[in-house]
Amino acid sequence: MGFFGFGKGEQKPFRVPKEVVELRMRIEVESREKFPSLARYQQLSKVAGTICQYLNDMVQKKDHPEEAARIRDDIKKKMEALGDKIKKNMQEAQKEVKQDYVESNIDYLERKSMRNNAKTAFTELLVKAEAFELFAKEGRFPHEGSIEVVVADLFASVTDLYNNYFKLHDEDKEIVALKEKTLQRLAELETVFNEHKTRFREKGMESNVEMYLNKSRLHE
Repeated sequence: MGFFGFGKGEQKPFRVPKEVVELRMRIEVESREKFPSLARYQQLSKVAGTICQYLNDMVQKKDHPEEAARIRDDIKKKMEALGDKIKKNMQEAQKEVKQDYVESNIDYLERKSMRNNAKTAFTELLVKAEAFELFAKEGRFPHEGSIEVVVADLFASVTDLYNNYFKLHDEDKEIVALKEKTLQRLAELETVFNEHKTRFREKGMESNVEMYLNKSRLHE
């Protein structure tokens, strides 16, 4: 008995081989899947290749050639459509992966830029804090200026850090660390201020500094 159960000898009426019926059903089932399996497609390709080769032989031997050619072409068409669907799915998946990578990379760069800006603002705060402390302890500044300007600039920097970084990015570890350092520095300045209130009182700045320090505590 030959392949598909066909025997040799007298030609009999054509009947679709069960192997073809089974293959068509498997292709149909896989094609209905939203995301067909590549592994199953590869298995089907091997079976389809064997069946199509046998159908080619039937055509060459003029053994029901029209029916054999029609079945062969139909199988090839369905397999090509299934292969195109899988290929399209894979391309879409790659696009999504690339897009996820791009978005992740952009997010990383934005966070890095935000952290750098926060560190710059914190450095500026430290410079102003040193000027505040120098005036409190020695009554002078590291450069020309006035205590009114120093105090205003110092607490403007504190407000900037809280509004633009500490409040908006309270889950970022680096920003949280900067907030803790800021609170520590402010606590140090408050101690210095309490020890040298006289200098600020002489400049009429005692109540202003106390007000700024009280506002800063609200951010803790």
